[in-house]
Amino acid sequence: MTLVEPDELVTLGVFVGAQVLVVCLSMVIANAYRERSLLLHATATLLGVLAVQALAGGHPLLPEAVLLLVLGAAGLQLRELVSHAGALRQPRLWLLVISLGLLPVLAAGTALGPWLLLPGVAAWVAVVLVVLLRAWPQSRPWVWWLVPGFGALVAAGAALSWRAVRAPTNVTLLVAGLLTLWSTCVFLGTVWRSRIFGETRVRIDARNTVDPLTGLSTPIVLAERARAARNLIKRYGHPSVLMLVHIENLGRIAGEFGPEAGENAVLTAANRIREALREGDVAARVTHSRVAVLAEGLSPAEAAANVASRILVAGLKEPVPGLPDFLQFRIVLAPVPPEEVPAKALLHRLGQRLEQELQAPSERRIVSLAEHDVAS
Repeated sequence: MTLVEPDELVTLGVFVGAQVLVVCLSMVIANAYRERSLLLHATATLLGVLAVQALAGGHPLLPEAVLLLVLGAAGLQLRELVSHAGALRQPRLWLLVISLGLLPVLAAGTALGPWLLLPGVAAWVAVVLVVLLRAWPQSRPWVWWLVPGFGALVAAGAALSWRAVRAPTNVTLLVAGLLTLWSTCVFLGTVWRSRIFGETRVRIDARNTVDPLTGLSTPIVLAERARAARNLIKRYGHPSVLMLVHIENLGRIAGEFGPEAGENAVLTAANRIREALREGDVAARVTHSRVAVLAEGLSPAEAAANVASRILVAGLKEPVPGLPDFLQFRIVLAPVPPEEVPAKALLHRLGQRLEQELQAPSERRIVSLAEHDVAS
């Protein structure tokens, strides 16, 4: 026998529909951004829908059992949400024990009596309060959404506990509304946290992959690409060339016009080198005045004619903005050997040869080394 009046069905449908919408959004965002906490929230919300359906259907024991499982899933999600916080090893362990141990046991035990919901709610509230209080300073501002959310979930547990004592009481709409409030608030808090941590991960990745001054790649990216190019050489004989580009007149520019002009020249040089590269080539700043370039699919002669020469022309096509000087590059290049020689070692050998060229400068601005010169 249903415990919902016909005129209350529309409101109940709105509450249930809102929870189903939260489930769908949580699943979509979780799969798009690999957020496990949203998968756990979708599970908990789906169990909440089941609890509301059991209440609406007038089942005597199932709502209490399902709500205990909702608390368990919500506890697991909270454990995931505070994984960033320090000094929480013991509270997180207790949260795991309560969520996966005590609450499922009490849910199974509700066959003996719905009053078992009360100790389950009390134990869950106690451990959640400890976790939230310790994680609070490290979790703002998104943690504010968890307060009304978990408060509504506890209130739903209290309403069902009251129903267990006074069976005729109709709390279906109240529980449905509280569960909807809980699901929505925790969803918003989780998405906010996901955005904050996602932006942090993007900044960390950018710091590891993009040079902050020039916007070129970092040596880490260059080393990974050189390793991949070596694999292509071994398998298919697909050649690649590593170049070291030196800004020869950078010291004179900085000494004559000041350090700001020198930084401007470095940035301009990076832009000119980037514009001269082909699609798929990678350039990384390795020192203040030197940029390494990996050109795949070219022999040394082709790289000298098609890439290195364009870099030289790019430096001379117009002066540095705000200065009368052009950029003068000197380039040393060599084929990437099939042997397991780290990119750092290759650049070191190119740098040694470049130092020799700078000590005895000549008109030749592109120097090509043989494979044995860098592989030995």
